[in-house]
Amino acid sequence: MYVSDQKTTNTLAVLILVIGPWLGVSMQVWGWMLDILLLIALLWVGRSVGRQGLRYGLVFLISGYGLALLFGGASSFHYFSFVPWAALVTLWGIGANVPQRALVFWSLVAAGILGVLPTLAMLMQGIPQESIQSFVQNMMEQYRQAGMLESLKTQGISELELQSLFEQIVNTLIMLTPGLVAITALAKWGAVYYAFLRWIRISGREYRPFTEWRLPWYAIWGMNFAIVSYLLGDQFQWLAIKSIGINLMLVYGVVAFVLGSALFVALLQKPWLSGFFRFVLLFSSVLYIQVTAIVLIIMGLLDLVLDFRHMPIRKKEDSD
Repeated sequence: MYVSDQKTTNTLAVLILVIGPWLGVSMQVWGWMLDILLLIALLWVGRSVGRQGLRYGLVFLISGYGLALLFGGASSFHYFSFVPWAALVTLWGIGANVPQRALVFWSLVAAGILGVLPTLAMLMQGIPQESIQSFVQNMMEQYRQAGMLESLKTQGISELELQSLFEQIVNTLIMLTPGLVAITALAKWGAVYYAFLRWIRISGREYRPFTEWRLPWYAIWGMNFAIVSYLLGDQFQWLAIKSIGINLMLVYGVVAFVLGSALFVALLQKPWLSGFFRFVLLFSSVLYIQVTAIVLIIMGLLDLVLDFRHMPIRKKEDSD
């Protein structure tokens, strides 16, 4: 009996969804690769069955996680990653004919929230101060063995000051961990969805080049919420609210940088921009990379509400 490539691929996708979580838990190898495989498998199943994609995807995904819980017990939750579940939002949007930019935005929101859930659970339990002190002492010992500690002392930096600096760095990284994890989750979903649009195709979804990447205007409210959360938390010493604001601003900063870069490349391709001016812009952006990053973030945020690509440009002869 002849078995088509389509049926073989569909079967493989279902096997990944059902067996993948159990393998990740039992072998303790759940990482970014398994997340990407589950995202690919879930979108492939949804693509293959059309409007029933959300239903089938949900059934297979629940079966996979349920199988892992059945054989691994409650301890399986320590290894779970929920980023693949964001593809269910994508499948829902495809079935409901949600506009492309709205679909991308809400899928990114789902990926970020689901991706950060295990990290938030870990942080809510608290990180023992002894672990932080042990990590700092290991760093101090490495500096001491490398001879860098003596070199810093000659520059007027004492051992206590260096230790205090390391403690601040570690505590800052712990505070920013949810944002960094959310950015990783966004990157996983974005890479998979981009690959599908670019090479595999999804019915009713058009591939858009990098220069046309843009989110819906209401995405700016997330940044507004982040700023308000930070200011309120800082004013009233609400550390949890302040941390939410900082992490949201970190995530939005990265997303806005990508959108600003897309806008910058789109502007460079405008026919009315001379080759010399393009060279000056590119050279300046590389020379002053830190300033460029800030400008691109601002451009990405403003483009959400102003849509620079479609703003009318008055030609010189029309203004005379």
